[in-house]
Amino acid sequence: MTEQTRQSTTVHLERRGPLIDLDAESRVLPALSIDNNSLPENERGGTAKKLLGSSVLYCYVAALDKALATRGIVYDHIEAHAEVVAGSDDKGRSRIVGITLTVLVHADEEYEELFERVCKVMRQGCLISASLEAAFPVTYDLKLVCPDD
Repeated sequence: MTEQTRQSTTVHLERRGPLIDLDAESRVLPALSIDNNSLPENERGGTAKKLLGSSVLYCYVAALDKALATRGIVYDHIEAHAEVVAGSDDKGRSRIVGITLTVLVHADEEYEELFERVCKVMRQGCLISASLEAAFPVTYDLKLVCPDD
């Protein structure tokens, strides 16, 4: 990638013990404050995995929205779910070992053929998911749900 095509973004985090402020420095995404004081120690984990899942899901659905619009597919709504699976590598270190994205596009049956083309494109992922595929598998389960189904 050349210097001309590189883009960067910043996120700011401040931690004061169990209090965490995460600021994406974005008008679209407000700052997030996490207060672990009210949670037992054994329930405090998993936030980073949820943020990773949210990031992948948001990116994928944004790319899907663009792919649908490009082909003239009008949808009612999209439902999406990310499952982030953690495990251990061969050295016993905790690692993300896979992500599965399940995405349901609610649209009329008339778009079935065009939707199959979108599915082929979306198997290539999005910016975030395709970048993660070098480290672990990302599975895409993309389905059209018609009102009569």
